[in-house]
Amino acid sequence: MLSPSRSPAQTILKAVVTTASTVIQESTSVIVEQKEESNDADDNEPLKKKFKDDTDVEVETSIATTTTTTEIRLRPPKKRKVCVSFGYCGAGYFGLQRNAKDKVHRTIEDELVEAFVKVGAIPQTHADDMSKMAFQRAARTDKGVSAVANLVSLKLSPLENLTQLVNEQLPEQIRMFGVKRVAASFNSKNSCDARTYIYILPTYAFCPIEEITSESYRVTSEILKLIKDVSSEYLGSHNFHNFTSGKKFTDPSARRHIFSINIADPFIKENVEFTIITIKGQSFMLHQIRKMISLIIAIVRGIASRDTIQQAYNADKIDVPKAPPLGLVLEKLHYDRYDKKFGKDGQHEALMCEEADLDDDDDENGADE
Repeated sequence: MLSPSRSPAQTILKAVVTTASTVIQESTSVIVEQKEESNDADDNEPLKKKFKDDTDVEVETSIATTTTTTEIRLRPPKKRKVCVSFGYCGAGYFGLQRNAKDKVHRTIEDELVEAFVKVGAIPQTHADDMSKMAFQRAARTDKGVSAVANLVSLKLSPLENLTQLVNEQLPEQIRMFGVKRVAASFNSKNSCDARTYIYILPTYAFCPIEEITSESYRVTSEILKLIKDVSSEYLGSHNFHNFTSGKKFTDPSARRHIFSINIADPFIKENVEFTIITIKGQSFMLHQIRKMISLIIAIVRGIASRDTIQQAYNADKIDVPKAPPLGLVLEKLHYDRYDKKFGKDGQHEALMCEEADLDDDDDENGADE
């Protein structure tokens, strides 16, 4: 299964909603010792024949009148192209992307790649140079941003119980959900058709500027309708050069497409009212979603004018602040085209699974937030 189960996904979202501190504990390294047995050979070396089977085990048999010697030499398992699904709470990490030369700023991929090395799924040389294993992430999340289900593609040695072994090496706030073999041409970033993010925030963020903001604030139906109306202006294809850094209006890559944006009904958590904004887009630029959320808040509160979003699509430069990263969560990746082509070919599995149940009855191109 690639989809997160109910319990891990709830744990990640709860960590984001309640902003509780997470305790990172290093699991005891699992050491697998391999013993090799060999017999002394005869003084006179007899005629040898070699046989190979599909398990990559080479067997040498010695034929002699008085002694028979068998030697078994294990070869490293052949590496396969796979995708790995995992989720994490981004609090305390400097984003997702790994920089092997940076030993100070810890990232999510640092933990994941080091876990692969510890269990023997990849060699240390591949961790030092990730291009050797064709490593690619589906969505690059920024510092403090979380993910219910992100995806990486790479070549590794297929081990039995790989998910369990890796999770034993990971801190509690990072969980691997599963691994699947993929087509050789698969690239987790370029093969992804769309990405869905959610932004969890307290409704007092929308408190009108003339009112005193407090945690006891409850959003009215009028304010909720205004939030939905303002958010709808992001739908479709627009030039989002003002919603990222270092992009000019003339840069073609600044044009992005938003498929849908929805505002959930408010809910109460620890006496604070929250809402969730869900945004599905083809791809997002660095800080784009956080700036989109920030501008919605500014317009609803009365700090910015109602036409600011439309003005931001024009060539003039507008300084749009970023909303905090803690509330942003990558919820889902969409691989419709890949699943249609390879999902039922008899050799590969579909990547898109049923969405996890998150309810709690007693919660640069293609490079995303």
